[in-house]
Amino acid sequence: MSSKPRLIHESLNHVSQSVRFLVAGAFSQAIFMTGYNTSVLHFEHLGYPASTIYAVFYLLYIPVGHAIQCLLVFGWPEDYVPNLLSNAPIGLTAMAIGTILTGSLSNMEFNAMAEDWIARQFGSAPPDKSEEEGEFYSSLVVMVATGVWCYVLSLYVNASKSEGGATPSLPAKDPAKEL
Repeated sequence: MSSKPRLIHESLNHVSQSVRFLVAGAFSQAIFMTGYNTSVLHFEHLGYPASTIYAVFYLLYIPVGHAIQCLLVFGWPEDYVPNLLSNAPIGLTAMAIGTILTGSLSNMEFNAMAEDWIARQFGSAPPDKSEEEGEFYSSLVVMVATGVWCYVLSLYVNASKSEGGATPSLPAKDPAKEL
């Protein structure tokens, strides 16, 4: 069996895994944000809160995001469903971290603080507070925090197995020491 991962195209094996992860993350984020915003447009007027729409859409998106990571970064696994199930907690914990962080940043009015800081740095007038504020800067912080979280855990969970059965970064267990 080849040691190269089974990516969507063999030429991707010539691109470093970190670069592939970054590109796949940006692509995945664009698809997620498009789908999430479309879902909000279709369901928020029916009385569903944005947090519920986010949670349901995120749960449905986990297999899509996992497939993108498999095809572009780590290679298609021989047993897809067990691999998906081992990666699902990464997405679920990222969702929890993102939800908690978004709530915290919103409570401390992070966007207003960021806009004021940017206005002071560039010597421009502070933004008009009468307009409805978005969550752009909070979203950037959440995206970076959950992106780093997912990157580290994905590398660990999806590390290719060596012949001894251990991941390359972890030493193989010595059966004699296990007794």
